[in-house]
Amino acid sequence: MLLLLCLLVLFSNYIDRDHSDHVKKSIRTLYEDRLLPEDYILKMTHDVYQIKEAMNVPESDRDLAKSSIMSSLSNIRMLCNAYLKTKLTESETTKFAELLKLVDEFESANLNGMETKRENVNKALVLLNELSTIQLEESKRIMARAEILFLSGNTSFKFSSALALIILLVLQALVFTSKTLHTGHNQTSPHSLN
Repeated sequence: MLLLLCLLVLFSNYIDRDHSDHVKKSIRTLYEDRLLPEDYILKMTHDVYQIKEAMNVPESDRDLAKSSIMSSLSNIRMLCNAYLKTKLTESETTKFAELLKLVDEFESANLNGMETKRENVNKALVLLNELSTIQLEESKRIMARAEILFLSGNTSFKFSSALALIILLVLQALVFTSKTLHTGHNQTSPHSLN
């Protein structure tokens, strides 16, 4: 019985450690693959809005606007490279490829006219919003999985604790039973007094 109790404690410890590792992995994934990319998306959105503002300046400020656009595009390119290092879902990969295509077109100036550039800036904002929505959905999914892991670990702990308590009660009962049986054999019978 004591051996069974020790094995139960070891098994419970192993399961708790395994659940803890899975929860830590979920939290790390949430940070590395969802929160950081969301930060990149927000920064890219800010840069796209900077480009949109620079495109609306008067003709006299075009040189300054062009410099601002190039700086924003450079920032977006750096953020895109950082974003690509994260784990992407299939839908995220598709949306991000569309965004990269728009950035490439804008950088290479293959676009004719300011109106086409404005359309592409607006398309980029829509894509960034869609990527942000994907981040939120994936974050919710990761958190739901972490909650399930936590609850199963909690249930496992409660079950192990209850089983250990039952084993201890059985051991206690065996100890008391053996004492009463043992003390019953040591009593002298009235026939042996003579």
